[in-house]
Amino acid sequence: MSRLEERIGAALAWWAEAVAARARRVFGVSLGVTAILGAYAVHGLGVNTDYRQLLADDLPIRQIWDSFSEHFPTLDESLLVVVDGDTPELVRDGALELAERLSARRDAFSEVFVPGEGEFFARNGLLYRSPEELDALIDRMAEVQPLLAEMTADPSISNLARLIRMGLDSVDSENAVRDWPAVLDQVSRATVEVYDEYPVRVSWEDVLVGGSPIDPSARTVIIAEPILDYASVFSAEASIVAIREAVADLQMPERALRVRVTGNPALNYEEMSGLIRDIFVAGAASALAICGILYVALRSWRLMFSSLITLVTGLVWTSAFATFAIGRVNLVSIAFAVLFVGLGIDFAVHLGVHYEDLRRRGLEHAGAMRDALMRVGSALTICTLTTAIGFFAFVPTDFRGAGELGLISGTGMFIIFSLTVTLYPALVRLWVAEKQDWPQVAKPFHLPGLAAAEHHPRATLSVAAVLGIASILAFPQLRFYSDVVKMRNPDTESVQAFQDLQQSASTTPWHADLRQPDLASAQALAERLSELPEVDRAVTLADYVPGDQDEKLEILEDLALLLDVPPPLTRRAPLPVAEQVEALRELYTYLDQEWLGRSPSHLASSALRLRKRLGDFLERVEQDPQPDAALASLEEILLGGLPAQLARLQRAARPEPFGLDDLPSQIRRRMLAADGSARVQVFPSEDASDGETLIRFVDAVREVEPVATGLATNLVELGRATSSSFRTALMLSLFLISSLLLVLWRKPAEVGMALAPLLLGASLTAAAIWAMGMTFNFANLIVIPLLLGVGVDSGIHLVHRGLHARGDGAELTESQTARAVFYSALTTIASFCSLALSAHQGLAGLGTLLVAGMVFMLACNLLVLPALIHSYRTRRVD
Repeated sequence: MSRLEERIGAALAWWAEAVAARARRVFGVSLGVTAILGAYAVHGLGVNTDYRQLLADDLPIRQIWDSFSEHFPTLDESLLVVVDGDTPELVRDGALELAERLSARRDAFSEVFVPGEGEFFARNGLLYRSPEELDALIDRMAEVQPLLAEMTADPSISNLARLIRMGLDSVDSENAVRDWPAVLDQVSRATVEVYDEYPVRVSWEDVLVGGSPIDPSARTVIIAEPILDYASVFSAEASIVAIREAVADLQMPERALRVRVTGNPALNYEEMSGLIRDIFVAGAASALAICGILYVALRSWRLMFSSLITLVTGLVWTSAFATFAIGRVNLVSIAFAVLFVGLGIDFAVHLGVHYEDLRRRGLEHAGAMRDALMRVGSALTICTLTTAIGFFAFVPTDFRGAGELGLISGTGMFIIFSLTVTLYPALVRLWVAEKQDWPQVAKPFHLPGLAAAEHHPRATLSVAAVLGIASILAFPQLRFYSDVVKMRNPDTESVQAFQDLQQSASTTPWHADLRQPDLASAQALAERLSELPEVDRAVTLADYVPGDQDEKLEILEDLALLLDVPPPLTRRAPLPVAEQVEALRELYTYLDQEWLGRSPSHLASSALRLRKRLGDFLERVEQDPQPDAALASLEEILLGGLPAQLARLQRAARPEPFGLDDLPSQIRRRMLAADGSARVQVFPSEDASDGETLIRFVDAVREVEPVATGLATNLVELGRATSSSFRTALMLSLFLISSLLLVLWRKPAEVGMALAPLLLGASLTAAAIWAMGMTFNFANLIVIPLLLGVGVDSGIHLVHRGLHARGDGAELTESQTARAVFYSALTTIASFCSLALSAHQGLAGLGTLLVAGMVFMLACNLLVLPALIHSYRTRRVD
């Protein structure tokens, strides 16, 4: 042991004796300070869930991001309300109702917008179609025009049944409606809906234009700009609750409408809800496991509780420091508590194990505590410095989230060290010294295989070298995956809705945004970007003004003539029930086995389904005491939506030419800023939910225009900043830790031995990531500082015991130091093992990776390092 280390041990022993002499006062002061600091942290420590704040202010991508956000609304903070339903009409009407209700909630939303809906698009929507698509629509309308005319003149069940029979008779003629299966399926469904509690009208939009180039969608997305409270863990809670309340008030589920909320705020809301629940459950399970491990390690309930109280006190003090130094935790630095528990307990374990061993060897309290600190005090001091360096190395990086995590956790290591040599000895003096009986039985530590590895160092080191070289081969296969959606619980509503939106090129959130000084520049840039194979389309405000309007208007004049169906001159009286039933029965009889046998194959299944359901409906009507109500309901379900759909088509067939100034204000505001600068939205040509595809898309866009931003760009660049920051911090921390150990020990070989298990364990962990098909992501990167801290600390303790400290009469692998290393690693594993069972994919991956990494690190420290130390001692003696 060097003279400096002896002085450190002696100073800590003197300090512990001084503390013991004032144990009650130290405990009382610590309790009072903890209460004050706890209240300060509870009332002062906030949470910043704005993920933009994870990046340094001076990072170029952050500056581009902030500059763009000052001029244009983005999807980064938008709630996407996805409305799905059985029919396009139902979805459209429901979405517009919901949007109107949300717009009135000025306390929860700054703006609510339904893209592609509203009066402007209802009137001019067909002008956005190509002439070829409009020609195809006219052909379709020409087929169904006789049906429309007949149904408008006599909108009754009996007339519809008659028309179906006539249509099926002429199904092989040139003028027949080609999509009769859709008609039959709609009628079939209507017969079932009659006796449903909340019946849904037949979609005449599907009947008339379904399968055509303007095939309607039964999904609408509402963009709602929430008023977020970043000081709360659940920043979007008020807005999400407002949506739920509006959905319930409008009875949208009863109306066969499904409403799901997604977007970054909703994803974060459900993620934090799940994380808190999972962490609470995992924390409770881990706490029990840690208590059990501590008891086995320390073999004393009193020492166990002293260790836990010291740990909890340190966590409170560290939280108070975070409140003072930063004021809030972010989505990354909130993990400081997890890291603190995993690393902080090691200090009490090492001191407690040696204290317990010395008491069992016959020493009184004062002598046992003094000698325990002489044994491990300098190692604890060095471990504090090295672990703090490992964390502080993240402070100067561009990833502010990790920087704040490093500042809090690094300072926490000094706090827990101070408490371990102050509060812990006081607690031991008060609760253990005179109240614990110590049988005079020294129990050496023993695990099968450890001694064999130490006594056969050449074989052990050869196997380790082979494994290390093999694991390095996996390094090129490792990837950082920045898709935060796939990290989350796949069973949550927000994740499922987001993944559904990704499947469509028209609703994918993964697009890039660019800002140009004027619209002309934006159009020129959009043309260049559209030529890229990675780009599907680039959109500016000018794209909202369709071209060839004169040609399209001429085509639409023909469509208007086809749809010019006069309404009935007089309102007809309801037909007698018997007549309506007879018409349905005739249709049922018409669809007999003979007709089904000679029907075209594309009609057979729909016709068979209709016949069966018609038969069921007729049986129920005959038994119904109010058959007129059932038939009236059937007529409303079948034909109630026809007038509105016909009116919608007639209005769409008579648009007027328009220009930029005629566009809705919400469109203009989103695409053209007040200063005249113009927005370019760039959409990927492939499914950007794949990480590699997203990166290629972003790189291709930024190669043309480096100032691109947007959800896709920000996510990719945030991932790069994160991985770059961690690489920089790791290299810096390894350099500083090596330098510190070299200054203290002055022997490069000993420094290398302390670091070797860390490097080998990290390599094996990386290989395990590849072997398990995992990738690095925002959640599991905190594994690196944790493994760094555990690996370095354990290596320092073992090297210190094997080469520098006074022994306890046992081989290194049977020493109390090895015992402390083993049990401290077990407590860390217990802290995270239950996380692997979390429904949150990121948290589950973190738990799995931590367990694997800790097992590798523990094996390297207890198998490989003793072999290294044995070989080193042998050569030094020789």
